[in-house]
Formats: sequence, C-alpha cells, structure tokens
Amino acid sequence: MTKDADVKPFKLNTVATRMLLIGAQLLALIIFILALQFLRRTTGGTLFLFSTIGPVLAMLAVLATLGVATYRFLRRHSLFVIEEIEPGEVVFRQGEEGDCAYFIHEGEFAVVREENGAENVIARLSNGQYFGEMALISDAPRNATVRAVTPAKVAILGKANFLTMLKVMPVTQQDIMKRVGERAMRHSAK
Repeated sequence: MTKDADVKPFKLNTVATRMLLIGAQLLALIIFILALQFLRRTTGGTLFLFSTIGPVLAMLAVLATLGVATYRFLRRHSLFVIEEIEPGEVVFRQGEEGDCAYFIHEGEFAVVREENGAENVIARLSNGQYFGEMALISDAPRNATVRAVTPAKVAILGKANFLTMLKVMPVTQQDIMKRVGERAMRHSAK
C-alpha cells in the first residue's frame, strides 16, 4: 500500500476530483472569452449575455473549486479512510511493504500464506476484526496475502496517522502494543 495521503479513498478521488477541477477551469475560460467578446464588441446582446451568464459561470467555477478543496482538506485531516473492496480483490500481498492497517466494517476476508509454492488459508476475518496492524509498529514486510471474499468495507489507518494518534493519546500506546503483541503470539503459535 502507499502512504496515508496516497491511500485510495472513497472512490471519488481521482476521476471525479479531476473532472471537477477541469470543469472549473473550463468555466473560468468561458468567462474570460465572454469578457473578451464584451470588450471587443459591446452591444446590448453582449452586455446582457456577459452580465447574466458571466456571474453564474463564475459562481459555478468557485463552488466546484471550493468543493474539491473541502474534500481534499477533510480527506487529509481524517484519521481513517473508508474504502469499499470488491470480492476477489487483493488488499495486499505477502512480502509487500506495509504502512497501514485495515479495520473491517462489512464483509469477509481470507488471509493466505504462501509456503513452498502452495497457498494456505490461515484465517478468515469478518466484521469487527482487523488485519495488517503489524505494519503500524514495524517495518517488516507483509507476512500474508489478504483477499476479499465478499463485498467489503474497511477503515484504513495509515502509519503516520497512527503515530500521530499515539502522540495525542500516549496512555493508549501501552494498551495497543499489548493487544498487538498478544495477537502476534496467537498467530505465531498456530
């Protein structure tokens, strides 16, 4: 997975955001062309056109730009990013670098470990459970592959946000480390 700011959010991020920004720029360009037309040939028609349509287009461009800016601000300042995952989609693969953990809101996941060329399902996870948490406390590569079995929704906590949370709430650091350690011990005993 990628860093916090690059984690795939709400499916709105890339295409819709870019389209809104391009739309705002096109509206600003149309306003500019109307203004040039107005300056070049001021008539009753161009005066009416520029004075009625120009402000509406300018307002639409401003609203689109403000919407994108607000979306990006909220995304950047939220602790978790929510993502929907399709069945069969691989969240991460064994051996990849990890920098975030996943908390399951809905759906089911298979945790698969590859050993000697064979894939073995070592766990099935569902609502209320989590995976990938070792990436928050170590730089070790992912120790298994995680794949969605059903349509799913997860909350993603990136390493940078996790470390910030620990700074803000230092009392929870011991509890979190204890729980992660207990879970690691259970998995290594299997």
